[in-house]
Amino acid sequence: MGGEVVVAPVGNPKAYRPVTYVMGEAQVRERLYASAVRRARGAGRLLLLAGFSLCELYGKCNDFKSGAEAVARGIREELRLSGEADVAVLPNALGAKFRFADRKTEGYFASAYREILRRLHAWDPSSIVVDTSHGINYMSLMAVEAARLAAAVLAASHRRAVDLMLVNSEPLVGDAERLHVMELHRERITPSSAVQLIVRPFLVDENKGYFLKYARGCGGDKPFKWGRALFNGVYLYLAARRGEVAECRDSLEAEFEVQVREDGGVYIYEKYPRPQHAYLHAIVEAVSGIFPEKKSEFSAKELEDFARAYAPSETVEAIVRNELDKLSSLCTKPTAPHKWAKLSELYDGVEAKCAADKRNLYAHGGFEKNVTYVKCQDGELYLSYGECLDEVERHL
Repeated sequence: MGGEVVVAPVGNPKAYRPVTYVMGEAQVRERLYASAVRRARGAGRLLLLAGFSLCELYGKCNDFKSGAEAVARGIREELRLSGEADVAVLPNALGAKFRFADRKTEGYFASAYREILRRLHAWDPSSIVVDTSHGINYMSLMAVEAARLAAAVLAASHRRAVDLMLVNSEPLVGDAERLHVMELHRERITPSSAVQLIVRPFLVDENKGYFLKYARGCGGDKPFKWGRALFNGVYLYLAARRGEVAECRDSLEAEFEVQVREDGGVYIYEKYPRPQHAYLHAIVEAVSGIFPEKKSEFSAKELEDFARAYAPSETVEAIVRNELDKLSSLCTKPTAPHKWAKLSELYDGVEAKCAADKRNLYAHGGFEKNVTYVKCQDGELYLSYGECLDEVERHL
């Protein structure tokens, strides 16, 4: 755990020549700017994002898997990369010769997200530096957003902050020998800010039409319910639905496969992931990391810890924690329930049917009295939705 990773789109490395890069007090001579940044900062890992169009230089282009392997191998040899460096080859558009079937470039973003996240899970860094100096213009823009989304998933899954920094070098003009490195942006992605970033697309019902076509293995609009639950601190529901979340995640993995075909000297990506696949994957990967196993009950202390770490605002955290504090007082009374009892029974003397009110569900931090069961064990309060889980889901 810890350390730093440099992520960088890369163009044709055969065109790169050695230049002295100046970064603070450090001066490093390298052909590739990202390698200079890694050396200057002492970063442990380097991930290069190469476009598949380089297959014309390093191998054949009519099969994505073998072509990508040849590109990765060729770049490693060309730049003499060490074992701490890795190369991910992504589908990219280039002129009229390499294009996506829908003639957009969004497949690059989704592929970049998945490849960056694979390495982040394996390397578990505490800091990510994205170099935006090389590659075709859209590559840098999409790489930044892909890295930010992947960093948010890492922060949420591992319940710790991840630093993200963007850097760029001065343009190489003529026979310049020294280029200065510039820091463009820096941010810290905490677990709570990660939740905001990940769930944002799923908080607006108008976005459903944008996603449903790509969420066939995810129960239709279920990701929108998961997003609202995570945003509003309804953690009991998410843990109980963890199995469905995992099934959605597994179904999405196949969507990141890329296939290419040749048509009269033009290479067309026929199968590739869309941005929707990336955002869907991010939310299910984050929820799966936050709740590593399916659970139908939690202690008040566990739920309070979730709120401290993941509540996207002080308001949501305060609502959840205040409600738990109030409910925990039940265990100090002579009438403390030592087997599961619905809150409505304890408060009103009657066990009402599972019938939540959406406004009350959120106002009480997810612990609406007609859907929440509690019990006291060893002086500690435990909570569950029991048979009312479907009713809770209906109101999300």
